[in-house]
Amino acid sequence: MPGSDGSQRTIRPTITVIIPAFNEEETIGEVVSKALRHVDDVIVVDDGSADDTSHLAEEAGAEVIRNDVNIGKRRNLLRGYRAAHGDIVVSLDADLQHDPDDIPRLVEPILSDWADLVIGARSQLPYFSERVIAWLTSLRVGVKDASSGYRAIRKSVVYGMEIHGSCTCGTFILEAHSRGARIAEVPIEVAERRTGARRIQTKHFIQALWVLYDLLRY
Repeated sequence: MPGSDGSQRTIRPTITVIIPAFNEEETIGEVVSKALRHVDDVIVVDDGSADDTSHLAEEAGAEVIRNDVNIGKRRNLLRGYRAAHGDIVVSLDADLQHDPDDIPRLVEPILSDWADLVIGARSQLPYFSERVIAWLTSLRVGVKDASSGYRAIRKSVVYGMEIHGSCTCGTFILEAHSRGARIAEVPIEVAERRTGARRIQTKHFIQALWVLYDLLRY
């Protein structure tokens, strides 16, 4: 687009953050506020929380999509991706284990046009099942962390993805790769949850079978 002086002005891609949340009233406001420093808008997908998650997310400036019943993180992400307004969509957790201040590093490879999907890769995978899924995924795509929920992706890639499985581990990357996405990783550090135990319970044995299925299918 020409500027007022006749020069060409670059239009910056817009960025949406989506945050799946379930009973995260302790941290959701802070996550939304920090994310909004770096992006154009935030969508919180409240998965039937019984606490004040939705209200506090809205107070902090997020658009909220609320499920009447709990449908699980994978389907929450799918709803968020379909509702996202931005050219780039970042997903992160609601419990502050993912630092929103890492968003600029996560989107930079996309803004520089040498990646379409960027994974926030952890230095250590805490569960054996995650290491198995990472190894299986690496047979097709050279990534170290196939289970990270901290991701940035072009909306043009994620739009229309099935995002199938018992979670998104491995299959998200393989499906994006099958759609021609260039995939990169940037290192991140993951903090401990402030309160309570880890909320997201994954069924990685079943998910490993989904990964095998995708390795054969794609």
